[in-house]
Amino acid sequence: MNQEKCSCDNQTSQTVFACSGAADLGQLSDLVARRMHLQGDRQMKCLAFIGAGIDSMINSVRDSDMLVIDGCPLDCGKLTMERNQLTNYTHIRLTDLGFIKGETPANPKNVEEAYCRVDKALKSN
Repeated sequence: MNQEKCSCDNQTSQTVFACSGAADLGQLSDLVARRMHLQGDRQMKCLAFIGAGIDSMINSVRDSDMLVIDGCPLDCGKLTMERNQLTNYTHIRLTDLGFIKGETPANPKNVEEAYCRVDKALKSN
């Protein structure tokens, strides 16, 4: 596995947060966000620092163009943002893009398809 340096402290104008839940779509959300980061589309940030309420970290992303990717209608990522007074973000849910929780393994084919669908959804906003 690639060892990536933490980018939480890096300032950037475009960020991505993912619900990295235990279900297949949580894993898929995470892998799509990581791909966006590795390809230079957006800088992946840790949803955990939002959930933990770390003010300095929250303030470091508050003015960025934030994308939150959730896997399913539980919207854990979206709720984490809202509970920490972050409302200026784009929210994408993989189930809204045709993926089915419990039936979508996080394999390379599905990561590619999810990445393409998220990209298309972003461009249509």
